[in-house]
Amino acid sequence: MKRIAADLGVSVTTISKVLNQHADIGPAMRARVLKRVEELGYRPNAVARSLSLKRTHTVGIIIPDLMHSFFVEIVSALEASISRRGYGLLLCSSGEDARKERSELEMLRARQVDGIVLASANATGNTALLRDLTRMGIALVMIDRDDHPKVSCHRVLTDDVEVGRLAAAHLVARRCRVIGHIAGPPILHSQRREEGYRRALAATGMAIDARHLAAGGFMEADGYRAMQQLLSATPRVDGVFAVNDPAAIGAMKAVWDAGLRVPDDVAIVGAGDVAYSDLIRVPLTTVRWSKSEVGTSAADLILDQIEGEGVRPKRVIIAPELIVRQSA
Repeated sequence: MKRIAADLGVSVTTISKVLNQHADIGPAMRARVLKRVEELGYRPNAVARSLSLKRTHTVGIIIPDLMHSFFVEIVSALEASISRRGYGLLLCSSGEDARKERSELEMLRARQVDGIVLASANATGNTALLRDLTRMGIALVMIDRDDHPKVSCHRVLTDDVEVGRLAAAHLVARRCRVIGHIAGPPILHSQRREEGYRRALAATGMAIDARHLAAGGFMEADGYRAMQQLLSATPRVDGVFAVNDPAAIGAMKAVWDAGLRVPDDVAIVGAGDVAYSDLIRVPLTTVRWSKSEVGTSAADLILDQIEGEGVRPKRVIIAPELIVRQSA
């Protein structure tokens, strides 16, 4: 910057203001500086710039599963939004492990990211750390998962009760007589989906039998094992709402391996609308909400907070909708 300032006969402060897009530099001076910058091939030192601005222009995101297309679509929308505003993205995965999540949070803190987007792992043991991060001034947005209620931050979610209600109500409308549920781990958004399932059945007077509620999880293997349990119960289920699409796809495989048909013998509904849900042998009926809207909303909230706008915590709810395919 000293050479550019000497070449143009101006102060280093003027050059710095141009490069940092201050509004008090006139267009003629700005054009002169930028022309000389381009001629010299000058690139600002990112480390020095972060020290002077006390900002690194980086955002971290921690998701539970790098292989799950649901989260990949969110990351894609988030990255596109923040890059347009001059920020980079650090991508981390917790593997649904709270201890791994903690180490990733610590790593992002050490790298002095300006903000963190978090889809929390299946535990709430990191509440104290998250509160420490927000007290340090690191912006935080939680997506998909609504855990850590004592952490004050922006949240971008769907209406998980409505997700479960839409799925179960569709099975009721199909005249399924014994409707089971493959539950997720004991975290809020899976519990809320079960609540929606219960509400839909209660609205029709249909009884809920504990034998038709199977502990599962978010993976295909979880859905497969839970469906085996449901198929062994009497009376046998003829409709199942699974907590998410991978669990639903695992459930379908268990039905086929048992020599039964989807949906003729067992109708199945998932949630999330992962990328391949319409490509499997029997395309999956599911409840979806816009992953791109989750990503762009999270980007807007975290960058506004980083840049000093919209600090009051907001809850953005992305409405779900039923997508009827061939599995139910």
